[in-house]
Amino acid sequence: MNGSQRVDPIRLAMPSKGHLYEGIIEILKTAGYKVRRASDRQYEATISGQPRFHVVFMRPTDIVLQVQEGRCHLGVTGMDVYAEHAFEAQQAVVVDPDLGYGGCRLVVAVPESWVDVGHVLDLVDLTSEFKSAGKTFRVSTKYPALVRQYFRKWGIYYYQLINSEGALELHPSLGIADVIVDLTSSGVTLKDNRLREIAGGIVLDSAACLIGHAPSLASLADEGETGPLALLLDALDGVRRSEGLLHLEVVGGPAEPGPETAAKVADYLREQGARHLVRGEVWDDRGLPGWRVTALVAAKKLTACQRALLGLGASRIVGLPAQFVFDRAAASTFDDLKKRLADDGGATS
Repeated sequence: MNGSQRVDPIRLAMPSKGHLYEGIIEILKTAGYKVRRASDRQYEATISGQPRFHVVFMRPTDIVLQVQEGRCHLGVTGMDVYAEHAFEAQQAVVVDPDLGYGGCRLVVAVPESWVDVGHVLDLVDLTSEFKSAGKTFRVSTKYPALVRQYFRKWGIYYYQLINSEGALELHPSLGIADVIVDLTSSGVTLKDNRLREIAGGIVLDSAACLIGHAPSLASLADEGETGPLALLLDALDGVRRSEGLLHLEVVGGPAEPGPETAAKVADYLREQGARHLVRGEVWDDRGLPGWRVTALVAAKKLTACQRALLGLGASRIVGLPAQFVFDRAAASTFDDLKKRLADDGGATS
């Protein structure tokens, strides 16, 4: 590509605030894509060292619609938001369904006093009873499309949806609705408002996700493994696989029997869940032989392991945060996306 050839920018839509915003900013920074935003009031930004990327900030719902229209090539939103609008946004495809943060679930919650309602199947009979008594079974939610699809799957037909963007947890106690379908992560807010989930009542498992405009993705994918899309997705893969891991180096000096001790250390680390174990020889500054074991280990386990490792003969233990982990055997988001786009003609997911 010569210097005079025009290169189109890649527009990346991100939430303007909240946990979805904070999470992706941190992930991108770790991946080497630092977003430069002058203030929270600015709705455009750049990425350091990545001139083709142009960042725009908007509401999660608007992100799905703008990606669908092709005005943005990529977008970060919640899987719940994408799924709610998927029917009307068929050109917007999921690139990565879980960016590793923002985990929650969309659930059916009923009043704690409903002791006879323990499973979603109980709602089939209950809604029929409401209908026979001339009453309307009311469901408050921010996700009408997902609720209709979910209730239809379970054979629930007699109900009225109440669309609301407010605090749904108050609706049953205020008499606005009988049950709610809303997001929860820990369930604490539901419990505080005397509500509870029911068995089989998970409508959707959600997390922060990356979506893209299918025709634009197909064009970017054609730029190959060194193109900006491939490099971004590979970096995100590497960061996600490294989360919570340390690159561990355990070294023993010449006083210990090398191969036997290294084998014992490797066996112990394997029992602790360590991965990618490698053993080798080392020499100190006097030229005396020693041994070394390297591995990937959960950061939370190192402190508990260090005394055992020293007891086995280690003279030094070093654990460094793993920033990227690339593994030949692991799935590649870019390769998977490219295959899906080829199978679907670059138009749908």
